[in-house]
Amino acid sequence: MRCAILGFASLMTMGCTAAPTLMVMDMDDDRPVFASKQPEASEPLVVFRDWRQGHDPSKPCPADMALVADSYCVDRWEGSLVEITPSGERPFPATMRVGDHLVRARSVPGVMPQAYVSGAEAQRACEMAGKRLCTAWEWWRACAGRRKMIYPYGTMHVAGRCNEERSLHPVMQLYGADAGPEVWYVEPMNNPAINAQSATVAMTGARSRCVTEDGLFDMVGNVHEWTSDPAGTFHGGAYSGKIAIGCQYITTAHGFSYHDYSTGFRCCSEPVGSPE
Repeated sequence: MRCAILGFASLMTMGCTAAPTLMVMDMDDDRPVFASKQPEASEPLVVFRDWRQGHDPSKPCPADMALVADSYCVDRWEGSLVEITPSGERPFPATMRVGDHLVRARSVPGVMPQAYVSGAEAQRACEMAGKRLCTAWEWWRACAGRRKMIYPYGTMHVAGRCNEERSLHPVMQLYGADAGPEVWYVEPMNNPAINAQSATVAMTGARSRCVTEDGLFDMVGNVHEWTSDPAGTFHGGAYSGKIAIGCQYITTAHGFSYHDYSTGFRCCSEPVGSPE
């Protein structure tokens, strides 16, 4: 059977004045066969969802954020993502690159934080939640607290409080100690198998003693956290190394579009009632 699908223009020439219906014609038979179901107009995907909508105006920040220095809100937990699809929202795999996926940031406990994310991707994801990336100063102030501590929990390093100091680098564990320098290139460093290994990224909030005075978890270790510097800056270190300088740890070696197994984020926002 030879078939053709007639478009809107063809239907109009056949005298159709109503809304077009998908019509399939057997080219060997002049009787039209109508599709059993008329195609529905696709609804636009709603990616943006501002946390202020429906929020209690008496509270400066949403429940997933904490007010820092009485002036701005910071995510309590490292960022994870939800993907927006025609069938609804679903958690986005934390070891998958964002690419062209439509995603929105969230801050929730007990999940693997998003890694393999660039600064630009993190910024867009925060914006889709009505938030933004923190500035470098905001991030440091949130980590160090009003007493300007070196670590989220104090001035002296305490082993095991935060997810850091992994004994064997995860890249070397995956590729082998005799692997060549090519394993440090972009593609090998974005292998999802890196963070799929045991004793790598911890669930958000799992290190309950790695917390600031304002109740922000994992600001040192676990995954690096992008800030808003368009030249590319991330803070706090990751699980794969010792973070000797804690809240002061900064990496500026990569551009804003860079991502690998260790790059994550958290969002900031202006509180309710403050000028944007």
